Amino acid sequence: MISPLFLTLLNDQNADWNRLSDIGQTYGAASAVLAVFALMGVTASLILQAREAKAGREQTLRALHTDLMRMAMDDPLYRACWGTFFTSQDADEQRAHMYVNMIVNHWLMMWELRAITEAHLRSVASVVLAGPTGWRFWTDARRRRLVSASTRRERRFNRVLDEVYRAVPVPAARPPVPAARPPEPPARRRPAVRDGLVLLALLAVRRRRASRARSGGV
Repeated sequence: MISPLFLTLLNDQNADWNRLSDIGQTYGAASAVLAVFALMGVTASLILQAREAKAGREQTLRALHTDLMRMAMDDPLYRACWGTFFTSQDADEQRAHMYVNMIVNHWLMMWELRAITEAHLRSVASVVLAGPTGWRFWTDARRRRLVSASTRRERRFNRVLDEVYRAVPVPAARPPVPAARPPEPPARRRPAVRDGLVLLALLAVRRRRASRARSGGV
């Protein structure tokens, strides 16, 4: 180790090897501590990168799942491919069921990213699950979701929704589906416009007759 020699040259003193050895050992301990902190920083960085990569993969998978749900919502043929997932044969109720599923998945993503608090989650869930469609969705999906949760935070999310579900009153009936508005009939022509067209036709006939009369008289 040449650190003691440099210290001797800088201080312009006679070599006291015992003192310089103590200084070298002090620097060695300090460098070991710095190396430990550096290793901890690298480890934390790798952990954060792994979590970000996992979150990116999960978002990609959920985006694909959302696309599949949208395709099924738009086409009854694709909706039938989900098998016995639906308990209702009503196409409107099936689409509403899938839409609530997308809402709950959106909540779950926000919950895992810590973008929503538990109080906020309970507030919005109490509104959706209190409705007939939301209540029926969680009635059908709660057992699967409570069993299939893969992380502790997802299990907590499902428990919160289940607590809200058991606290809200049972809806009386399904809300009526608004009927489609019939196409508006074409606007009728106003009487003034119709009378004007008739007048123009009469004038054209008179001019034609006058022209024929002049040509016959020549």
